[in-house]
Amino acid sequence: MLEIVSRGYVYRATPISQEVEIYLHQCFGADRKIYNLHVAHLYDYLEKNNYHIGDKLPSLKKMGMPTVSAFKKQSVSDNNVAYLYLVDAFASNEAKQHFNKAITAFNKVAYKKQYKKSALKRQKTLGIEPTFRDLKGMPKFHSRKGSKASYTTFNQNGNIYIKDEIVYLPSAQKSSVKVVGLKLNTHRPLPQDSKIKNVTVTMNTKGQFFVSICVEFPLEIPSIVTPARILGLDYSQSHFFVDNEGKKANYPQYYREIEERLAKEQRILSRRKKGSNRWGKQRLVVSRLQIKVGNQRKDWLHKKAYALANRYDMIVVENIDLRAIGQNKYYAKNQQDNGFGNFRLYLKYKLEQRGRYFVKAPKDFASTQLCSTCGLKNTALKGNVDIREWDCPSCGKHHDRDINSAFNLKQYGERYTKEEILPQTVVVV
Repeated sequence: MLEIVSRGYVYRATPISQEVEIYLHQCFGADRKIYNLHVAHLYDYLEKNNYHIGDKLPSLKKMGMPTVSAFKKQSVSDNNVAYLYLVDAFASNEAKQHFNKAITAFNKVAYKKQYKKSALKRQKTLGIEPTFRDLKGMPKFHSRKGSKASYTTFNQNGNIYIKDEIVYLPSAQKSSVKVVGLKLNTHRPLPQDSKIKNVTVTMNTKGQFFVSICVEFPLEIPSIVTPARILGLDYSQSHFFVDNEGKKANYPQYYREIEERLAKEQRILSRRKKGSNRWGKQRLVVSRLQIKVGNQRKDWLHKKAYALANRYDMIVVENIDLRAIGQNKYYAKNQQDNGFGNFRLYLKYKLEQRGRYFVKAPKDFASTQLCSTCGLKNTALKGNVDIREWDCPSCGKHHDRDINSAFNLKQYGERYTKEEILPQTVVVV
């Protein structure tokens, strides 16, 4: 079946001139400036209206948020230049959309009234009471030094195009830079008959530029009516995942391998005078190590997801709360190192573009406690991760905790096929 799909392709890029690089930095700054102006207005509104901890944040209209155009007009340099008009308009407009998303994300957890650990520590040691600014998820100011440098621009009437491996982006009408081009390291071509929808330019801590090109193109997706090969994957702290066939992923733990060296380089960085040349050089050393770990992790996750998506028609995983695991001091480092959340995302789209199925078992499905042979629920396993093997009190079957859980997930996939997929394939004459 032919479908129109959207995909993102990321390339390493180099600005074609020094002027273009300066222009990109201005776009990054405009995105950050507009976002911070929204945050400043929000804080001012909450202070004036005596915000109560636990309440949801109001809409932009209710808090009287100025328009992006109004923010642009009030942002004037010492030379009386409205500098936000000198960059791509989308660099400013997208900041408003990001702020809206931050408001929505906070409202989902506002009722929890949870403060950041740093605020609670400050309260305990210095006696400074936390405020609404210290709430988890509250939109915060983006730092020029610490925040991610990026901006997104959209294709309108073909103003974004690629020629001779150079992607050309729109410029501001009042800008002195009329041609904004970045040379791409095209390690793979874009799909045939693809149309560019938008482009996101980012810069990492090493000063390297990357271009993410979102394209829309027709793709022939095969139709698999009844999944025959079903796999259940159980998340494992020590092995990344264990499947119902007893196979373990054995994630290499790249961060653990480099942790000692990284700690040494970070200690050296801490002794340098901040802002000095030696501090700048050492900062790049630390940055290279961190980026290397991230690239290794991403490469492994993509390859593992690709291999599974090619082999199985349906893969079932448990819908575990990875954020909750990340709050546990015993599991946080492993969980944040292995990137299981990203792995699920990669697995999902790789399966879907092959016409196959990715299923998340609901949170109330007790895959760990159920006996995969007779279905008895062993509540003694709930919350007790020390029990790795157990015997079913009903049928006497001996279980490995992880393999049994993965097998239950596979059985859930088989029931999902019968109850959800097959009824939709019945043709009514």
